[in-house]
Amino acid sequence: MSDRPYEQASPPEPPPSNAVPPDAVPPDMTEPPSPLGAASPSPSEPPPSGPQLEPPLSEPLPSGAVPPPQTQQAPPIPLAPQPPKRRRASAAVIVSVIVGAVFFFAAGLAVGIGIDGAGGESSSSLVEARENCAPDSLDIRIGDDGDTLIIDRAGAEENPGADYLDVLCIFDELGVPDSVTSQIEGTRALDGTQEADFGEYSAFWTYHPDDGLNMTITWNP
Repeated sequence: MSDRPYEQASPPEPPPSNAVPPDAVPPDMTEPPSPLGAASPSPSEPPPSGPQLEPPLSEPLPSGAVPPPQTQQAPPIPLAPQPPKRRRASAAVIVSVIVGAVFFFAAGLAVGIGIDGAGGESSSSLVEARENCAPDSLDIRIGDDGDTLIIDRAGAEENPGADYLDVLCIFDELGVPDSVTSQIEGTRALDGTQEADFGEYSAFWTYHPDDGLNMTITWNP
C-alpha cells in the first residue's frame, strides 16, 4: 500500500446558470464560424432582391463551366451606290466633242472641194476636166493634190504628147475665155513664157513647133 492517504474524488461542478444544454442547440449553430466573420445566411431567408452584379471578367470560371457568349456588333449595312454623275457629264462632253469634230470635218471637206455659196470654181474642176476630156492620157496630168493641171507637148512635131483636141476640151470645161485661147494659139517660139489669168485660175505656157505647147494651169482661190 502507498504511504499517501486515500484521496476522495471531488464531486463535479454544477453548470452555470446561463448555459444551454447540448441537445437544445440547433444543428446549424454547431458549424464553425465563417472565416470572414460574416454570418452565413439562414436557409429560411429569401434571396436578395434587385439586380445581381456579374462577376468581373478577371475572375476565373469554375472548371467545366462554359463561358457566356459574347455579343457581337452587327456589321454596318452598305449604302446603295450613287449614280456616276461625273461620268454622265464626261460622256456628254465626249459626245459634244465628237459632234463638233464631225461638223468641222464636214466644213473642211466642203472647203477642200471648193463648194461655196456662190457656186465658184474649185480645184476639183481641174480633176473633173481631165476625167471628162483625157482620162487615159499620160501627157495631161494632175499635180499639187488637185490644184494644178499640166499639159505636155501638145501638137509637137517630134515626140508628140497631149492631143490638141483634148486640150481644147479642157479649155471648154474650165471656161477659158476666147481672148486667152487666142493668145495661146498666137504664141511663137521667140515669145518665151506667156501667162494669163481667168476666173480663179492662172496659166503660163511656152510654145515651140518641135516641143509643142507646154502649159500649167493652177487654181488660185
